Amino acid sequence: MRTFIHLFILFILAGSSTVLAQSISMSPTRLFFTGNPGEKVTQTVTLQNSSDKDYVFNLNYKDWAREEDGNKVYLDAGSSKTSNASWISTLENTVTVPARSTKEIAVTMQIPANASQSAVTNSMLFFTQLPQQADQARIQNGIGIITLFEVGLHIFYTPTGNRVKSLDITNIAEVSSGNTANKKVAVSIHNDGNTINDASVAFELTDTDSGKEIKLPAISISMLPDTQQTVQFSLPENISGNFLGVAIIKMAESNDVRVGEKNFKF
Repeated sequence: MRTFIHLFILFILAGSSTVLAQSISMSPTRLFFTGNPGEKVTQTVTLQNSSDKDYVFNLNYKDWAREEDGNKVYLDAGSSKTSNASWISTLENTVTVPARSTKEIAVTMQIPANASQSAVTNSMLFFTQLPQQADQARIQNGIGIITLFEVGLHIFYTPTGNRVKSLDITNIAEVSSGNTANKKVAVSIHNDGNTINDASVAFELTDTDSGKEIKLPAISISMLPDTQQTVQFSLPENISGNFLGVAIIKMAESNDVRVGEKNFKF
């Protein structure tokens, strides 16, 4: 008796400006809707297939939230209090992107007549690759692996009156234990504005005895209003001495900067 094992591997790719998966790219990967209650707004997302094979995608919706460490958690559509998944529609539930071509998908948001005029909402529209006959044929006579990709499109709604961009540094602290060689510093941030806020967070150390400066690579963040996020920076191995630590937040599309300082002894 022959046993057939079908193994499907699903990779989720979401969150960058352009996502590449097996020669399939999406642009943009975030749609920002705004409008008044009762209004219908449409935007377009483009899938480009640069390969020699056709791709078919099933469209489905999820909610999502970002944990304090920045990790994204996916939830059933409609389960989050900030969900707008039920507001979104497309003309097709399944789309085919032929080889070496592009496909434009119109994404429509019907803002409910009773929508809050202050709450920002969000959801995710997933494009999940479906296995084709050729893929299925490869695994008919034994063990086979099909690698499928799922591309996520972030969808946001911001009421027209929400225009305050602000981030607040609430804490700077060492998070590693005692005498470990690899120390970390955590910068805690609160979005106290009322819009989605993209920013870069940098951290610099100055040896207060020698004046030597250490600049660590900046980390990009994106925060929904009234959320908390903690960004961790790995310090140079075996760092020792007295330092002034400076956290610098630069908000996108703005000259606004937030600076926080703390003295450290490592």
